[in-house]
Amino acid sequence: MIRLVINLDGLIVSMLTPMNEDYNIDFFGLKNLTARLMNKGVQNFVILSENSEYAFFDYSFQKKIVVGVSKEIGVRGNLIVGCFSDSTDEIIEKVRFAEKYSNYCLVNVPFNALTNEVDFIDFFDNLFTKTKANIILYNNPFLFKKNIPIFGLNKIVGWEKLIGIIDCSKNKSYFKMLCDYHQLLKIFQGYEVFAVESFNFNCSGIVSGLSNVFPELFLNIKKNFKLFGYDSLLRQEIFLLNMLGKISLGKEVQSYKKMLAIEGIIQEYFSDELKKLSKDEIIYLENILKKSIV
Repeated sequence: MIRLVINLDGLIVSMLTPMNEDYNIDFFGLKNLTARLMNKGVQNFVILSENSEYAFFDYSFQKKIVVGVSKEIGVRGNLIVGCFSDSTDEIIEKVRFAEKYSNYCLVNVPFNALTNEVDFIDFFDNLFTKTKANIILYNNPFLFKKNIPIFGLNKIVGWEKLIGIIDCSKNKSYFKMLCDYHQLLKIFQGYEVFAVESFNFNCSGIVSGLSNVFPELFLNIKKNFKLFGYDSLLRQEIFLLNMLGKISLGKEVQSYKKMLAIEGIIQEYFSDELKKLSKDEIIYLENILKKSIV
């Protein structure tokens, strides 16, 4: 598929995986969710990230997600495919499959390469030699044990197919250091609590799971930041902080799916590996949907 490359900037939606009662992909729900987001102006999507429940799916299931979402987005948006593994060979295998359906692949750096400078360079040399996709790095020390070292980034920042980094470190100082490279790379904030503040550091955009439910809340943050400045967005940031602060830690995916199910977009089914929502949590989510977004 030849894709129209749209400017990769602003909001990236970290997509959920709609599922049926038997835990197979709900392709009708996938179509509904994708259409809803695109109709609201979303152009950038990442799949097989944390919000997709990818860690609970085998590789054949992950491939079905790639094919299904690619079909729905077509040439109208940017699709970024998560290709995560502890093994360099497995990451390359996943990228080689994903690049048939997308211009962009999101990869982690294997732990051995995070801790050894020679292995770090070898990883990227292998990745860029054996694949064709544009590469975005995924920095998440909670999943992959360590931040991508800045000393290593200095050595690869000019490589042609490396186009950006999504940072989920929840570390302002580290994110600010990444943003020093903003003229060479796309730098995205993956921790929604820092969504507004990150533009003070010249970030390129935001990666959000909550935007599956409230894309409007995030779509115009960058534009409004440029027009009105940080102080004018404090009210929006406070609303966002309050909302996120009351969604139980570790139950984000379940919460997003529940809200979308209430709206009739997808079914609320999620992996058995995830905890169920309590009655009080469900009532809170129902109340969120009743409130207007400020």
